[in-house]
Amino acid sequence: MLWERYVAPSRAERDPGFRAVLDGASVLGMKVAGLFGIVALVGVGVSAGVTSVLEGAGMRGAAGQIGDALSEKLFVYAIAAVFLGVARFRPGLHISRWLLATYVLVGSGILMYVDVGRQDIEFLAAWLSLLLLFTVGTVPFQPVQTLALGVIITVLHTGAAVMLGEVGQITDPGEGVRRMSYLVLVTFLCTAMSAALYAGRRAQYRGTLRLSRLRDRLQQRGRQLEARSSELEQQQAELTTSLSRLEQAQTQLVQQEKMASLGQLTAGVAHELKNPLNFVNNFAQLLVELLDDFEQEIREDDQQTVAQALDTSGDLLDDLRSNAVKIREHGRRADGIIRSMLAHSRATPGPSRPAPLNSLLKEYVGLAYHGMRAEHTGFNVDIQTDFDAEVGEVVMVPEEMGRVFLNLLDNALQALRARAAEAPDFDPTLTVTSRPWGDGGVRVEIADNGIGISPEVRDRIFEPFFTTKPTGEGTGLGLSLAYEIVVHGHSGELSVETEEGEGTTFVVCLPGAPPAGDGIAPPSATVGAASEGVEGRTEAGA
Repeated sequence: MLWERYVAPSRAERDPGFRAVLDGASVLGMKVAGLFGIVALVGVGVSAGVTSVLEGAGMRGAAGQIGDALSEKLFVYAIAAVFLGVARFRPGLHISRWLLATYVLVGSGILMYVDVGRQDIEFLAAWLSLLLLFTVGTVPFQPVQTLALGVIITVLHTGAAVMLGEVGQITDPGEGVRRMSYLVLVTFLCTAMSAALYAGRRAQYRGTLRLSRLRDRLQQRGRQLEARSSELEQQQAELTTSLSRLEQAQTQLVQQEKMASLGQLTAGVAHELKNPLNFVNNFAQLLVELLDDFEQEIREDDQQTVAQALDTSGDLLDDLRSNAVKIREHGRRADGIIRSMLAHSRATPGPSRPAPLNSLLKEYVGLAYHGMRAEHTGFNVDIQTDFDAEVGEVVMVPEEMGRVFLNLLDNALQALRARAAEAPDFDPTLTVTSRPWGDGGVRVEIADNGIGISPEVRDRIFEPFFTTKPTGEGTGLGLSLAYEIVVHGHSGELSVETEEGEGTTFVVCLPGAPPAGDGIAPPSATVGAASEGVEGRTEAGA
């Protein structure tokens, strides 16, 4: 793995992408080599000029030798200018390597031939090292290839040193060893540089490749996100349409529930109206009879004055007056029941206002009980009320709170009927209490000794559309709408305390101060808060 990665990474060059990178680097290296050759040609010309100047100044012998030696060396390097023309044909990696390796070996041979012929290799190792360094900075050789070139150059130079030693030109035995060691070090240095440059190009290619893949992946992910976004927008449009239809259906369903609640109240209202109407009819009939008696008494004695007749019929007139008062009293009672029913059926409740809570509770306890009695004539409930006299008027929307109390009372009554059906000797009891709460508020408890609520149902009783009643008998809106009215519409509290098999107590707490805003309950609570009696409760078999 070390050989394949750092010494001779031939397998990496099989990658077409990396091969294209190396081909481009080879073309660029050829151009660099050509520019180096042009600089060497300039150096040849400068050397010749300087030599001419020095020869005219009396240093002809030494200057001539130096100029000739320098010109010969630079001319070898000047041949590299040919690569500038070769680069225009964009040769591949292998051709560039062969051309440059041939140039280095031929150039090294020429340099050694000239110096050996002159029997002076004092600077030959330096010129050969420069030639080897020249290869590192041009065409991207593999490290093993650069090493091979360095070894060949070292062997050639060592051979030249041995040859000159035999003829006596090198007298120091250690000189050849030092020159060979120098070239070996230069060879390893050039090999390390070649390995670093090669690894850098490879790492750069891998980084570019990873970036390209990442870019492609990001583009693909972007297209997927765009498609997903379009799909989500379409789903959102469909959901908006479905939500609009659902809200419309919910509004219709709530109105139907409200009308069903009104139908349930009809029997109780009829029973409530029956009593005052009976009183009105009875007292009206008695009033007619008393008027007949009064007329008869007046006509018996035509000689009596009006004053005498009135004195004689004083008791009769008192009875007439008393009957008229009773008729007015029971007529007002019937009118109040009718107005309460109309207020209950009103689609939009009125604003919040102070209202006597105890009277409202008493009225709806009677409506709920008589409505239950009209439907289940054989079922009796012991209703116990404990209304604190300190509870006065509370700021609320009476129509909405009446719906809440009626819903909770219907729940309790149906829970009592459910337990009575299971235990014939059961004594059903409904307890309604009111107590002051907070600063001017009130706490209302509606308790029954029914069958209670199971723990799993208790956690969901205030969820919209949650019901355990049979299909077609409820929609699960009763307690959820009651919660909306009390908590969101009146800034109060609605909680439940229950024990399965023992009974349930619903607690309604209303603050004394008006709720936030103008006190009108939110639309979700006002549109049909009257609902079926037993929504979400086990007592009713929900």
